[in-house]
Amino acid sequence: MCAHVRSAARPQSPAAVVPPPDELLAVAVRPLSALTVLCAVSGEVDFSTAPHLRDRLLGQISSAGPDLAVDLSGVRFLGAAGLTVLVEVRAAALASGVGLHVVARTRPVLRPLAVTGLDFEFGVLTRVDDVPVRGHRSGVLAGRRRAPASGPVAGVPPA
Repeated sequence: MCAHVRSAARPQSPAAVVPPPDELLAVAVRPLSALTVLCAVSGEVDFSTAPHLRDRLLGQISSAGPDLAVDLSGVRFLGAAGLTVLVEVRAAALASGVGLHVVARTRPVLRPLAVTGLDFEFGVLTRVDDVPVRGHRSGVLAGRRRAPASGPVAGVPPA
């Protein structure tokens, strides 16, 4: 027979306390053109931070609004919850008639996308400069490629 032993509740160690989601994940939003918005994501996308990412990305989608580019180059971890957010955002973008572009170039992001086949679903790009932009900005016509940025984009060093 096994005796069940109840252990006294132990206080949590400081290392076991999880920081709030806004300390683990950052989303910077800026326009790429009049009709394309870039959300540069950095940090960890897991169960605790996915709702924050979902809110920020879905908040950028409006009916016939600007296209959305999601730059995951600064993401250090992409879990199943993060993949779910990307699928939900894609569905919302399609329903709203908004283009969605995913930029990723690091193994912690590319590997989960490849294993699930989502890399093909999203047509993942490796550079922000490869995102097709709509609209007119700084003398660049719609459908034409914009000039490369003059510095790092959202903390990502140039390729």
